[in-house]
Amino acid sequence: MTVKVTEAAAADTGVSAASRARTELARLISYIVFGGVSVVLSSMAAGLPTSRWEPLGAGTFPKLVFALLAVLCLIAAVRSIIEIVRAGGLAGVGAAFTQWLYVRRVAIGLFVLFAVYLGVLPWTGFSLASFVFLLIVQLMIAGVSRRTVIQSIIAALIFSVGLNLLFAEVFNVFLPRGVLFAG
Repeated sequence: MTVKVTEAAAADTGVSAASRARTELARLISYIVFGGVSVVLSSMAAGLPTSRWEPLGAGTFPKLVFALLAVLCLIAAVRSIIEIVRAGGLAGVGAAFTQWLYVRRVAIGLFVLFAVYLGVLPWTGFSLASFVFLLIVQLMIAGVSRRTVIQSIIAALIFSVGLNLLFAEVFNVFLPRGVLFAG
């Protein structure tokens, strides 16, 4: 009887160690991302103009805050690596990460598509970029069928061309036309 209980406890410990390692890996990734963003923002804050009257200048406080955040992320990342090693390494993390990506594939795809949208917006202009973006997003979420394609085209036209016309005619605010249509 005690042998079964001991085996169950050992198996439970193995599962919790693997779970701890996966959790620490997720934390490690977040620390690296936040630390990297902090370093970039700290270097951008260095470009803020200096003041004539104050010796520190406008960029001193943001540089200090972002540098401190980067150092804290570095310390937390080292602690996460130590915890991953204590938990027994990264056995099974690859399969768990693949499953995590598969479950969240639509959300990740939307973020990637949004980044592409923001990248092409200066060249294609608001109307065209928004139309294509909205059409693809709606089809990703709703699925592709004859009905959803027609509904998606109508909605994308309304919210891309319609918003452009609304802002231009009513509010007298002109959204980006893009390099392709500037001439």
